[in-house]
Amino acid sequence: MAQPPILDSHIHLWPATATTPEDHAWMTDPTHLLSKRHGISDYKRTIQASTFGAELKGFVYVETDRYLPCKTPLVSLDAEKADVEGVLREWARAPLEELGFLRRVVEGKAAGGDGFVGGEGELMKGAVVWAPFHLSSQLFKAYLRIAEGVAGERLWGMVVGFRYLLQGKGEGEVGELVGGSDWVENIAGLGEGREGKGWAFDVGVDIHRDGTEPLRAVGAMIERVREREKKQGSGAAPVRFVLNHLCKHALSASAPTEPRGEWLQAVERLGRDQHVFMKLSGALNEFEGATPESGAQIVESLRPVVEKVFDAFGERVMFGSDWPVCNVGGPAGEVGNWGLWAGCVEELLKQGEVKEVDSESVWWKAACRAYDVQL
Repeated sequence: MAQPPILDSHIHLWPATATTPEDHAWMTDPTHLLSKRHGISDYKRTIQASTFGAELKGFVYVETDRYLPCKTPLVSLDAEKADVEGVLREWARAPLEELGFLRRVVEGKAAGGDGFVGGEGELMKGAVVWAPFHLSSQLFKAYLRIAEGVAGERLWGMVVGFRYLLQGKGEGEVGELVGGSDWVENIAGLGEGREGKGWAFDVGVDIHRDGTEPLRAVGAMIERVREREKKQGSGAAPVRFVLNHLCKHALSASAPTEPRGEWLQAVERLGRDQHVFMKLSGALNEFEGATPESGAQIVESLRPVVEKVFDAFGERVMFGSDWPVCNVGGPAGEVGNWGLWAGCVEELLKQGEVKEVDSESVWWKAACRAYDVQL
């Protein structure tokens, strides 16, 4: 059977001008392999080195956790509109610069260090960008107006969703964040975006390092959003949620991974909602110890976890590479890790009950449905 076309549902990009802690607070080591430009040209070279490269038809960009000087901007809701917008622009300088970079990508107007040429931006089929869901509805909407202006018409039309990372937070912090009335209101409003198509929300939690409390909090938040949607009865599309990276389940480097009970309960609960999706991505960074060298070992470790994911989500599971972050834990080098992961996914789709799933759904159809994009 021929390899289906591929829509990579999860990649990150940044220009050479955004590789310091003032651009990404997590870029603290200038010698780290991520602390350099990662542009579309770099991504394409990696893809072309893979046997799967010819089938890649596009990607979805996901925000890169740009720098913020503090959690919330110091602004009064009673301030003049211009003053509020000025404070928001200064506070969110780095995320807005990210939008400026993406605008250059889609408009084909590369600046020095952007890492793309010609029509390479056409590979981007959609963008999941950052937004401050934790702010009041008034400030959130003000930020979106600013973001739309910075993005320009073409890029804003390609914004298919938003993400606000929920990993690496303190104990109880995620529950406090996503349980707030402002957060729920801001999330629920996504269904009215894109002229009725709706924006998705990408969920980034890390049960490997943070435990399962954030995942449980997300499940409760989604239920509150559904209750609000029913109560409002506006006719807007239900908000689509996309869980990243198998929720970062820890993986065994030496044996098949036994799915954690609390993770499994949460996944089964979330999977019952037909508007919640899961990304088959990020696994190369979740091994306890060194990532196995061979694809066969990686597949063997992942198989029990992936089977439960397909049991819960069926044809709402999508391929994502998590490039270039896959290179941090990946054992095949910066050129080889994308292809290694694609090969692992191909093998996983041949395993047990998983092989009954439509492989085209994993490789591209599920992402097209989740983000409402065309390949």
